[in-house]
Amino acid sequence: MKRYLAPLALLLLPGIASAQTMTAVVGVFNIFVGLMLAAAFLLYFGGLVVWFIRLGTWPTYRDEAIEYMQWAVAVLFVLVVLLALVQFVQNHTATAMLVLGFIIVGLVAWAVFTVASAPDASEEEH
Repeated sequence: MKRYLAPLALLLLPGIASAQTMTAVVGVFNIFVGLMLAAAFLLYFGGLVVWFIRLGTWPTYRDEAIEYMQWAVAVLFVLVVLLALVQFVQNHTATAMLVLGFIIVGLVAWAVFTVASAPDASEEEH
């Protein structure tokens, strides 16, 4: 019975490695999401504090505080889009991989056509 366990373990190793890789990717993504969320809150509330502190002073720099708050809202928007994309990939993996394949094929075709249609250096000299 023990002699059959070694080949079975070898067959399962790619699945185990894949699961560990996916866990690592998800862990890194969660760290990235946490950093983006912290940055967005720090930017927004930092800008809000500067906006209130500089009220009635000259030069006010309140426009810069508003720019910081706009960047914070943009970071939050990107975070929401990334989380929606991850949720879609998790729920519809086959469809997401098909779309990703079409995008990669399109990018490769675009690169080939761009390189093929570029003028040669020998033609430019004449």
